[in-house]
Amino acid sequence: MAEQGHNEAFPENETPESITGVFSTGVGVLQQYGWFLLLGLVALFYIKNRFLEGRLQRWQQQKEDASYKKMDTGKAQSQLEAMERARQRMQEQLDKQAEEYKQKQKEKEEKAREERIADWKRHQEGKGYRSKHRTKDEAEPGPSKPKPKKPLRDPDYNPLMGNSGGGFRPPRRGPTGGG
Repeated sequence: MAEQGHNEAFPENETPESITGVFSTGVGVLQQYGWFLLLGLVALFYIKNRFLEGRLQRWQQQKEDASYKKMDTGKAQSQLEAMERARQRMQEQLDKQAEEYKQKQKEKEEKAREERIADWKRHQEGKGYRSKHRTKDEAEPGPSKPKPKKPLRDPDYNPLMGNSGGGFRPPRRGPTGGG
């Protein structure tokens, strides 16, 4: 019997006719209509990205908005109160800065008014209307020297020497527009 087991032929794996028929039909359809199917898939992908994405995002946004409406009112109220307190603090700081600025402006105006009065008194005394000399507190510290002017060109510049600058460059040759 052992010898018979070795001599037996191995069973063949036969595929059923229905599977073979479906496979060959599928391959035939792809061969016949493959490009049309590919273009149809590309068109579906384009339509999905172009039109459906926006609608899906709007739908998700509406869903999120609805979930916000369901939020705890106590928590929302505390957040609003905290925001209002922060706004009030910022407004108080702004008002304080505005008041300080007004005070500084009033001080400057008062100083300028006093200076004009002093100038007028000097004028009445015959010392001149406005002082052309600066007082010690208005004088700039250190000697003031005029800034030397920078020349527009180097003193060695000669336009006839050539190759000293940009010069003329012809335009780049690109593809022509005609046929």
